[in-house]
Amino acid sequence: MRNGKLAGLMVGVAVLMEALAGGAQTLPSQLAGSWKITRVMPTHNTACWDATQAQPLLGSTLYYSSTAMRWRGGEVPLQGITMRMVTGAQFKKENSGDDGAADFMQLGIRSGSVLEVNMQHEDADITGATTEVPGDSVLIAGQNRIVVSACGVFFEARRAGMTTASATR
Repeated sequence: MRNGKLAGLMVGVAVLMEALAGGAQTLPSQLAGSWKITRVMPTHNTACWDATQAQPLLGSTLYYSSTAMRWRGGEVPLQGITMRMVTGAQFKKENSGDDGAADFMQLGIRSGSVLEVNMQHEDADITGATTEVPGDSVLIAGQNRIVVSACGVFFEARRAGMTTASATR
């Protein structure tokens, strides 16, 4: 197993163990803080947004805390958090549609499974286009990299304040 894959697996297991040890699931410490949206991921799935609607989110910042999440100025109180390890096959099956399916390869995820964090909340109008709250479902793709979605479009985010070289670790 390559060092990057092993490190990603170890991080996922550590985060999951941290969450399960406390009984009720809480936001993993690895996810807390600020994340900058760096790019739209090239996926082949059904989406309700096109490139024009997705582009304005590039460069924006997501913020996660144990009680709320924030993106583009809209703060959404969290009512609960669930986590699970999701395999590449599960993810592809759950994200398939009439014109294709998003998969780990398209998202730049090289491990066989990753931790998925889902945040429960009331509907909110964050983007002006939908009551879906972008970023409320997160794949922890690496130590300083997450993948989030909005209206079927997947975005890569890097830990805010990280340089490109340190963000790839």
